[in-house]
Amino acid sequence: MSTDKLFRAAAENPITTLLLMLITIVMAVCIYGNIQDMRTATTGYEYCGALCYLFEYICISYFMAIFFIMGCLTYINKRYSKWSIWLFYVLGASVFIKFFIANMIFSYIYHHVESQYMDQLPSLANRVYSGAIYWIAIVFFVVPKFIKDTIKLKKEQELTI
Repeated sequence: MSTDKLFRAAAENPITTLLLMLITIVMAVCIYGNIQDMRTATTGYEYCGALCYLFEYICISYFMAIFFIMGCLTYINKRYSKWSIWLFYVLGASVFIKFFIANMIFSYIYHHVESQYMDQLPSLANRVYSGAIYWIAIVFFVVPKFIKDTIKLKKEQELTI
């Protein structure tokens, strides 16, 4: 999409554009705050806690971006695109990749948390493995409606051609 079309689409949908900008700013501030917390951590537990939150916010941002792109392709452009269907597959693969990375992060946390904080390890594991699970679940419950509407758009376009 060219820059001119992008700005035109943003001007035609000001509420969507403002919502996207607001979400982007909030997530950027949260991610920046977690990075600062990691830099100023004095113990391994504080560092690993900030790492867990950083991973959670990155995952939330990623899954929200996919969700928003799917919504824009289906409801704002109102044209069939194979990307709408492919993003569903990307979303499914991303969940497996998220848990693979979460496993590596938890392994790192297990080896770097001090022994006096070992009783807090289950809360860190909960944060790493299930931090973004609510957003993933919401996306998977709403995505079938996106696919249904995308298929309906495809049928409408085939009828008009």
